[in-house]
Amino acid sequence: MKTLLLISALLFSFNSTLAQNIDKLKKRELKELALELKELANTQKKQLEIKNTKIDDQNTIIKESYETNTRLSRIKIQLEDFKLSSIDSINKLNTENAIIPGLENEIIKLTDSISIINNLLSTYVSRDSSSINQNFYGFLNNLYIGNSKIDNQTFRLVPVGVIANNNHVLDSDEYGYDKTGLSQFISIDELKFGIQKRKKTRVADYDVKWDYKQFIKGNYKVISANKFYSFFAEIAPTFSFVKGKLLTITNENDSKDYLFSIKQKETDKSLEGRLGQKGIYFSLTDDDEKEYLLELIVINDEVYLRINNKKSRNNNSLEQIGMKWSVSNEYESVVARYREGNNRREYDIDYSSRKDYLKDYSGSFYLECDKTYISPILIPTIYESEVSITPEMFLFKLEEIQ
Repeated sequence: MKTLLLISALLFSFNSTLAQNIDKLKKRELKELALELKELANTQKKQLEIKNTKIDDQNTIIKESYETNTRLSRIKIQLEDFKLSSIDSINKLNTENAIIPGLENEIIKLTDSISIINNLLSTYVSRDSSSINQNFYGFLNNLYIGNSKIDNQTFRLVPVGVIANNNHVLDSDEYGYDKTGLSQFISIDELKFGIQKRKKTRVADYDVKWDYKQFIKGNYKVISANKFYSFFAEIAPTFSFVKGKLLTITNENDSKDYLFSIKQKETDKSLEGRLGQKGIYFSLTDDDEKEYLLELIVINDEVYLRINNKKSRNNNSLEQIGMKWSVSNEYESVVARYREGNNRREYDIDYSSRKDYLKDYSGSFYLECDKTYISPILIPTIYESEVSITPEMFLFKLEEIQ
């Protein structure tokens, strides 16, 4: 009996201890499980926070994209409006441009009409010789008809026109061969002028590659007739007479003296060949007894002093009376190479050279033009195209210098 009681007591004690151990084990497992759950919850929380942050970023991007799209939409609408406005402006410009050729023709016609009116006015003024101011350009008209004379006066040459050969209309001999073209008077107002001035300017040093043709073209400027009058006044020669017997021609500070007289050549044959015009000449004789005959000619009732472009048997060309300028339709400027140290000129390069660029390793280069060159250019009209011309002669008036 006691044994049973003891066994029972042991069993109860064992069961109690086991139950306690199991309870402790459960509590520890629950605690560890709770910690794991807590860590898991914290991890999930952090992940949710990160996702929320990303969601906020995406929302911001979406908002900014929406604003950008809205702004771009406004810009697109503005550009479309501008495009429509530009198309409308282009259409208007095209319409206006279509009118321009007609306006240009009208301007040309008006210019021709003005030229005709000016010629008529000039003819009218020349006919009323008693009212002409001799200090202006009517002096030669009065001299030609005997209403004035040369005594003690100084005159400046004023260019008023040229005579050029028009080969479009040619005369033919009995065998059908062309003999000569038709001489045509062209007033200064119908021309513009290419000008190349005399100069010597350093343009480049050695070991430099450069387009030398641009320098040569840079010394060629085209000016209107109005500006040509001002330009020519700077290079125009002066004729100074003493008692109508001595003449000093001054060209750019160089001067030369001549014996002077007025000659008249009138024979029945010469009058017939000159269509009745009186043959009146300025006769100049230099110290070597060489005579220069400068002819007075009449065109449209205006009297001009004629000076030929090229040498002639009457010694009345620009060059023969000492003019410091010439006529040329080419680029006359050159690039000259000088060797350093002794300043010795090595060679010249003109515009016709096959080289496009120049490069050298010694010496210096100068743009040079030996004198002033003038290139008359015909202003285009409805009847004529623009073209450079080479006049046979220049026609001048005399403007008295007080």
